[in-house]
Amino acid sequence: MADNRNGNGKPTKGAGAGNNPYAIDLNVFSQRLKALYSHWNEHPELWDSCEVIAIATPPQSDEIRYLKSSALQMWMVGYDVPDTIMVFMKKHIHFLGSQKKVSFFQGVKKAAKEVVGVDLVTHVKAKSDDGGALMDAVLGVIRAQPRADGHDTVVVGRIAREEPEGNLLKLWFEKLKSATVQLGDVTNGLSDLFAVKEKEELGDIKKAAYLSSVVMQKMVTKLENVIDDEKKFTHSSLMDETEKLILEPSKVGLKLNPQNVDICYPPIFQSGGKFDLRPGAASNDECLYYDRASSKAYDVLLKAHAAAISELKPESKASAAYLAALSV
Repeated sequence: MADNRNGNGKPTKGAGAGNNPYAIDLNVFSQRLKALYSHWNEHPELWDSCEVIAIATPPQSDEIRYLKSSALQMWMVGYDVPDTIMVFMKKHIHFLGSQKKVSFFQGVKKAAKEVVGVDLVTHVKAKSDDGGALMDAVLGVIRAQPRADGHDTVVVGRIAREEPEGNLLKLWFEKLKSATVQLGDVTNGLSDLFAVKEKEELGDIKKAAYLSSVVMQKMVTKLENVIDDEKKFTHSSLMDETEKLILEPSKVGLKLNPQNVDICYPPIFQSGGKFDLRPGAASNDECLYYDRASSKAYDVLLKAHAAAISELKPESKASAAYLAALSV
């Protein structure tokens, strides 16, 4: 499992404590499980009017990717628990995974019952087992769920954009498709649920923004000196230097615990007229390029940037910012 990055303080003992190095903060878990069920009940249209929410989290990958399945686990329990299946129902939560991952969730059974009145049912998949029989048992419970008005079959909401990866999730998806259920999409529900930040989350966002701003200011000064002195630096070396500053806040005079700092995407340095504007773009090994033409191009980019930001107002459309940048 991935390390805890949610910054919500010390885990509460009793949920995965003891010899297990991973532990769940029961207070945070209870609060957010209640928020999930409340949002699901109060805004069914955002959850595709589903009676069941099935979240399948893929195996770990070396690629940088941001999945809502992993985000839900991080948000609820503080860890990414890969290669697992979680099924939320009105009266039950079913969790399917290996013995180690199942034992991790044992400590929240009481909290789940007390907060939203659901029973947490765990299904242990042995290494030599493909999990098919366990999935059939879960699907049997799903088909027995009460149907909402107007539904001929039970609607099972999933994250439609996340393609199944790994043998476990591929088998689960095949069984879902062949079962007598209707598949829905809960992406909008999760997005809306995550959009409202708690006090602790807002604090983390402010700290991350301030750290990013301070590091950027330092690197802008570095770039100015590089250009003035006509030195040669590669994009990748500038990226590495920026990463080190972010991961060691003390180097820019900030008293932040480096263990609570992580990078969502590597810093991107590009020049010379070849630009990749995707967040996951890479900084190559070519040297930083600068001349008068580049300066003019950057002036235009800065004006477009400022124009776009000026349109980022409450209740304004994202397209307004896009059109403002194009008009420069």
